[in-house]
Amino acid sequence: MTERQALIGAGAAHLVLLAALSLGWQMQRQPLAPAEEMIPVEFVEIADAPRVVEAPAPSIKAAPQETTAPAPAAPAEPTPMVAVNAVPLPDVKPEPKPEKPAPAKTKPDARPLDTSMLSNLIDKALPKAKTKPLDTSDLATKIAAAAPKAARVDPRAAATLAQAIQAQVAPCWNPPIGGADVRKMQVVIRAEYGKDGRVIGTPTVVSQTGVTAGNNDYARAFAETARRAVQRCSPLTLPPKLYDLWKSV
Repeated sequence: MTERQALIGAGAAHLVLLAALSLGWQMQRQPLAPAEEMIPVEFVEIADAPRVVEAPAPSIKAAPQETTAPAPAAPAEPTPMVAVNAVPLPDVKPEPKPEKPAPAKTKPDARPLDTSMLSNLIDKALPKAKTKPLDTSDLATKIAAAAPKAARVDPRAAATLAQAIQAQVAPCWNPPIGGADVRKMQVVIRAEYGKDGRVIGTPTVVSQTGVTAGNNDYARAFAETARRAVQRCSPLTLPPKLYDLWKSV
C-alpha cells in the first residue's frame, strides 16, 4: 500500500466517523420505538432428501386372488297351484242318423154300412111323408166329411144315411102353401144329435136357396117350418155304430 492510499483511507475513515456521530445525535433526539421481541431462529441443515425406493409390484402368480365361494342359491319357492275351472267342451251332437222312410200307410177300407137297415128305415118313413123326398146330396156330402180320418165312408153309403135322416124328418114338415114357386125353395138346417138320436139345443138355419119374387113372401115361413120339423121328429132312429157320422148334420 502506498502512502497516498493510506491517506485516502484515513480520510475516508474520518468521514465515516463524522457521519456516524451525526446520525447518533439525531437518533437521541427522537424517541426510540419499543424494541420488538426477538424470536430466536435456529437454522438446521437440511440433509439431502432420502431416495424413495419403489416397492416391486406384486406378482400375480405370487399372490393369487382369493376366490369367493358363491353363496348357495335360495331354494325356489313352489309355484302356487292356481285352480282353473275346466272349460266345458262344447256338446258335440252326433249327426242324426237318416230316418228310414216310414212305410206308406195303407188306406183303410171304406167302413161298411148296413144299407139294408137304412133302406128299411127309409121305406117305413116315406109313406108317412106328406111331401115328396127332397134332394139329400148336400146332406150326404156333409155326412162323408164328418167321418173320422181313420175311416172312409163310401159316398153311396153316406147318401143312404142322408136319405134315412130325410125320410124321418119329412113326415114332420108342413111347408106353407103358396103356389108352385114355394116348392122351388130349399133350406139347410144344422142340428146336433146325442147318441140316443135326440136333438141337442136348437137347430139353426144355415142357408136357403130358390127364393124368387113369386115366393119371397113365404121364404121365412118355409125355413121356420123346416127347423120345427127337425125338432118335432126327434129322436131319430139311426145306427149307433155310425154316430160319428150323424151326430152333427
